[in-house]
Order: sequence, then C-alpha cells, then structure tokens
Amino acid sequence: MTLRVVYFGSSQTVFSRRFYEALSRASCDIVAIVDVPPAKRSSTNAAKDDGNSDYPREAARRSIPVYEPDNPNLPEFVETLRSLKPDLFLAVGYMFRLKAEILAVPRIVSANVHASLLPAYRGRSPVFWALRHGEPYSGLTIHSMDDRLDTGDLLYQVRVRTRKDDTVSSLYARIIDRGVKLVPRLIADAERGRLPRKSQAGAPGSYFSAAKEANFRVDWSRSSEELRRWVVTTPGQCFIDIRANRLFLQDARIAANPKRAAPGTLLRVASAGCTIAAGGSALRIVMVRPSSGEPMPISDFCRQLGLSVGDCIIDSVARETSPKEVC
Repeated sequence: MTLRVVYFGSSQTVFSRRFYEALSRASCDIVAIVDVPPAKRSSTNAAKDDGNSDYPREAARRSIPVYEPDNPNLPEFVETLRSLKPDLFLAVGYMFRLKAEILAVPRIVSANVHASLLPAYRGRSPVFWALRHGEPYSGLTIHSMDDRLDTGDLLYQVRVRTRKDDTVSSLYARIIDRGVKLVPRLIADAERGRLPRKSQAGAPGSYFSAAKEANFRVDWSRSSEELRRWVVTTPGQCFIDIRANRLFLQDARIAANPKRAAPGTLLRVASAGCTIAAGGSALRIVMVRPSSGEPMPISDFCRQLGLSVGDCIIDSVARETSPKEVC
C-alpha cells in the first residue's frame, strides 16, 4: 500500500523546498501541503528563498490541496487532516508547534526534520549556534514529534563536519544535501513497519532560542578566534559601534597584538584593513557596512572620524556591558 503523506513546511525556505522535492520523488502519495501563512513566513536559518521555493504552487498544479492555517491545532483543521487518512506527517521548517491531538492523526508517525544532532541544539537556529560555539560536527536528525520541542524518538541522523570558514549558509547547504537522502529511507521503512526508534529520554541535551541583536554585538574582550568565527559564520551581521556609528563587519582575520594592547585598541590603520586588539591577539577587518550605507573599507571610515593608532573604538555603552578590561 502506498503511504499517504501530509507535508508541513515553510515555502520561504530552500530547506523546506528541497525536502518536498525529495518527498515528491519518493514512493508515496502527498495528500496535502500545510504551509506557514504568508505573514509569518520568516526563518532564522540562512537557507532562505532563492527564488525557486514556491513548491505549494507546484503542488496545487498536481491537485494536491494546500492549507495555510493560522493555527493548525484548531479542532476543525485537525478534522480536515484526519479526513485525508494520512499514514505519515513530515514537517521541515514548519514554524508552529503541533500539539498532541494533531500529532496523533497519522497512522504511523508524525516526523520532523531538525538541523542538528539531537539531543544537542534543540530549538531555534541550530546551525547558527553550532557554528557560533565552534562545534566540529553539525548535522541533521529526523525524529518523531511529541508535544514538546525536538524531544521525540530519534529515527535517522547524518553527521556533517564543520569547516573553519563555514557560514551558516554553506553549512546548511551541505546538511541539506546529505539530509534529503534520508527521505526515501524514511518512506520505505515506514511502509515496512521498520522505523528505527531511539528514545531521547535521559540523554543530555541543549536548547537554544532564536539569536537576538545582542548576540551579534562584538565584545572585543572575547578571544580573537571566537570573534573571527562569529563574523565568518554570519558575514555582515556582527556589528561594532564607534562614536555612535554602527558598523556591520563583512570579514575578519586573526592578527598579532605584540604589545598586548587592551581589547578595543586600534593597532593599525591601512588600506589593507584595520587591526583591532581583542582577547589574546587581534582581528584585522577590511570591509564594513554602515547601518545606512554601502560597504566600505573600514580604514576610510576611521580616517573620516579622525581615529588613529592607539585610539579606543569601544563606545561607552559597550564598555559598560563588557565584563573584562577594555581600553
């Protein structure tokens, strides 16, 4: 018997589209698409719409019903899905938490795809947090859903080694490439009644919420390697404030701090970039983007403000929030 599958996703994301495409090639019948309403199609991951993610429209051309409920847990919508007699739910990047009543609808399992090696990095932005913390591996888990967040039985996992210069986007791309290969295996094992389940109960795990603005403010007292990783992971998002001007860092490389100047001290101003003391050593920054403007060399910006070697670039607000010695 061919399995009947309801697919939950967010049509803004490449993440959801790629898994939908894999599911559409698998030996199953997709009997409905459940999409996030347009007003709530936001994502904290970097695998966002590349212009080809409108899979619900393609599904509609195949006469697959597409739903966009504001609340998928309402009884009337649960009954709508129950009437489809699904065998399996597959959720990828869906932004709503599904409660017990709707999760009990499919005959076999309600499964979710999460871009981490559960039980580590439950919650939001798992690839961002794995890179931010310098993990040697990230990956992807397909797990059964319960009424908590990312705590259901593990079904399948793939491990992906991180790289020194990974961005969230580049790591997501490799994770997706590996992860979509699990879809036909999921369908085949579900059809045969052979889903491999491993409980997460009692396993040490971690949970993270979505990144906030404060997570992108550069604290020069942190190690230069940590700060380099922050900037490389999310280029153009980490920022510094210099004399009430916010600058978003486009790049960062480790540099020397031979005189052990205090964090935040400007060590060098040159066309090749500015070197700024950090914890342990220093960072060399070449390009920045002002909050209202186009990317520009940071050396040009420093010269415009009359900054020179030895000056402290940390605004008073940043000094007050830094727990360590700064210039």
